[in-house]
Amino acid sequence: MSARDALRREKLLDAAVALVLRSGVRRTSIDDIARDAGISKGAVYLEFSSKAALLDAAVRREFSRYLAQTCARVEADPEGGRLSGIYRHSIAVLLERPFMRALYTDNGRILDGLMRGPERYRPRALLGTAFLQHLTDAGLLRAGIDPAVTSHLLSVLSVGPLLAEPVLREGTTPPLEATFELLADLVVTGLEPDNPAAPAAGAAAFRELADGLQRALADDSPPNP
Repeated sequence: MSARDALRREKLLDAAVALVLRSGVRRTSIDDIARDAGISKGAVYLEFSSKAALLDAAVRREFSRYLAQTCARVEADPEGGRLSGIYRHSIAVLLERPFMRALYTDNGRILDGLMRGPERYRPRALLGTAFLQHLTDAGLLRAGIDPAVTSHLLSVLSVGPLLAEPVLREGTTPPLEATFELLADLVVTGLEPDNPAAPAAGAAAFRELADGLQRALADDSPPNP
């Protein structure tokens, strides 16, 4: 891809993300995206075959950036390779990225079912069974705990507060960041052994997990329903 083509693609994806967050999936058209990107409608179709293909690329790009930012934080934190550190950083980055946050907190209204796409961009499945077994083997997760159960618990602890936000939000409700910090302190830290191994192995395992997801995200084949 030439530098000019890459710039055109980025402009289209930037416009798509901004428009979807502002107007929703259904109200965002190829015409709207082309106009906001400053690119002709015909040029859009040189890059993407349809609105669905463009939105799929936008979701994959946003998730890819989310993974890269989370990895950077995990690796920059001396304690980031512990399960509690990975949980904290993965949630913190998700909350900071408007598109990723909206995938959960808008109750499906704005993004209109984008999360029904393929597993390749589902953050709720980020800390899966195989990854948690790796942490157990490395001495970073309590022995005797079923990694599959732990994975499900972490998904609930990640997605539950986000899904509840539109329903429970009031003027006195604490910020989501505070809720997740307490969950990390009370629950996730409790899954770690009393004398855990050095966290470097956890950071390396998370990097390996993220790299595998990044390869899947680079796949431009049409998503399965």
